[in-house]
Amino acid sequence: MNKPNQQRRHYLIAYRFQLRFALQILLLLIFTSVVIGWTVYYSVWNASEGQLHRLLGGERIDQADALRFRDAIRAEIGEKVLFRLLLLIFIAFVFTVFATHRMAGPIRHMERILQGCLRGEPPRPIRLRKTDEFQDLADLINQVLEKDKGAGVGDQGSGPTP
Repeated sequence: MNKPNQQRRHYLIAYRFQLRFALQILLLLIFTSVVIGWTVYYSVWNASEGQLHRLLGGERIDQADALRFRDAIRAEIGEKVLFRLLLLIFIAFVFTVFATHRMAGPIRHMERILQGCLRGEPPRPIRLRKTDEFQDLADLINQVLEKDKGAGVGDQGSGPTP
């Protein structure tokens, strides 16, 4: 279980990165949904028009009846599809924010520690949550900071001279 200071409080850590990533995922989702929606709509329309034609015994369908039938299909299918699409877009957005938080949080944490080293602060070990991404990178940075601790990383002016 996470310690109180490790609880996630703010999920939008790197706004630009997270929102840009979420927008890319949402655009892909919307494009895919539109393509599938139009395909299903036209497939259902063509199939239902043929079925209606057969049910009427090969009689020619009156234009007004065909328009009413088409409008009924649009109303029935359109509202259901639109509601579900909007719900899926919202769920995808929330999921993307949570997923990107696992990437943006560790990157932000590593940046702060490395910036502190540049300001001359003693290096602190990078500790990430178990669910965060970039565990291997954090371990590698910790190894570099530990190795260079004796060489004066984080101490201004005490590094090796060229």
